[in-house]
Amino acid sequence: VFSVIIFATIKAGSWGEIWRVANEGGRINFSDFRIDPTVRHTFWTQMIGGISTYLSVYGVNQTQVQRLLSVRNLKASQASLWWNLPILMLLSCSTCFSGLCMYYYYKDCDPLLQGRISSRDQLMPLFVVDTMSDIPGLSGLFVAGIFCASLSTISSAISSLAAVTVEDYIKPLLLWKTKQTLSDSRSTWFSKIFNLIYGAGCIGLAFLAGSLTGVLQAALSIFGIVGGPLLGLFTLGMYCTSVNQKGAITGLLTSLAFCFWIGFGQPRPAPVSLEFSTEGCPATPPTSYVTDIFTQRLSTAEAAEPHYFYLYRISYMWYATIGFLVTFFMGLVCSWLYAKLGWDSNAHIYTDSACTTIKYDLFVPPIARRLRNRQVPVVVVTGTSSEIGGESSTPSNLEDETPTPQIDTHATDLSMQNLEGSENNEKMPNSSGDMVLQNGNKQHVAAIS
Repeated sequence: VFSVIIFATIKAGSWGEIWRVANEGGRINFSDFRIDPTVRHTFWTQMIGGISTYLSVYGVNQTQVQRLLSVRNLKASQASLWWNLPILMLLSCSTCFSGLCMYYYYKDCDPLLQGRISSRDQLMPLFVVDTMSDIPGLSGLFVAGIFCASLSTISSAISSLAAVTVEDYIKPLLLWKTKQTLSDSRSTWFSKIFNLIYGAGCIGLAFLAGSLTGVLQAALSIFGIVGGPLLGLFTLGMYCTSVNQKGAITGLLTSLAFCFWIGFGQPRPAPVSLEFSTEGCPATPPTSYVTDIFTQRLSTAEAAEPHYFYLYRISYMWYATIGFLVTFFMGLVCSWLYAKLGWDSNAHIYTDSACTTIKYDLFVPPIARRLRNRQVPVVVVTGTSSEIGGESSTPSNLEDETPTPQIDTHATDLSMQNLEGSENNEKMPNSSGDMVLQNGNKQHVAAIS
């Protein structure tokens, strides 16, 4: 990327000249504020859709989370994310500017219309050949770098999928069925099998790339189709206490099916491309020149026709947002419905069978703090009415009773000084005839033997 920018800048003379030519060609547009989701790239599409996509990548993507969990502590994980931010911004801006550099170089003779390439994805390798072929080894190094980066990313993703499958599905299923744990040797064997399966699946998904336009759009579409529902699933678990397991899974599967449908459904219109020029091309172009021009114009005309199904015309940048919203609201509705029908409950968020103490670490800190403030500790005072005293319900009468009250090891610590200073206490019999002392906003419970 940086080599492309350097060579194009040398040819243009400055970055400003590249920017000026791109602006005159309509390649720079920051003022498109249309809210129409069928428009491929607008301000709102990039902001809302981009935030949803990157939040799913950095928040719930298995490959990313696995790397964040591999550091020594939480602070190191947070620091790695902060250090990643400026590097990501630099690389993203450099990638976009490299596209402007290639437009400057081919502004008068588009290689796709000329017939030199068959896809826009071949534009950067062609630029490297045209501008760097006189430097020995540079073109091969460029191509090798592209393949190395892609293969390393794919291999780590496949390994992560295999590890998650073995740890979260195979081991619990085997423990539930046979009451036996999976040995390390068998875990390795299962991991290799799933690596092979997921690798074959990736090769199969490559055939679906033909229904998408460009490698970048295909990658962002898949990230949105899968990442959006996953982001909604984790958001349900971290923010909502009423969600149950069956409701969340129903929302996830519904969202995945819906996103795959609108992402790969056919027929869909070809994206409308900006204008390209062939005025600077040689006088004798290749034989496919006229055919390519006709195909390009025909695709543009067909894309402008509104007879395609509306959901198929939605911009690929909205897939993550749509998947997130469908998962979130479907999960809430299905959880409420399943709870009403008695099919499932949210008992898994509690530490006890009585559903009195919540597992606070399951929720984000603001929600956990609010739950702690709402949940009041309860300590039950056990004893008969004669043991506690029938004439007065004040804690001072308790001190004159024999035997001396003993605090139950399972109850909350209770100081007798707090009991003596309390004047608004009330006696409340529970189901076993015991008494409960309520003190102000807190309920203190002690076991009296």
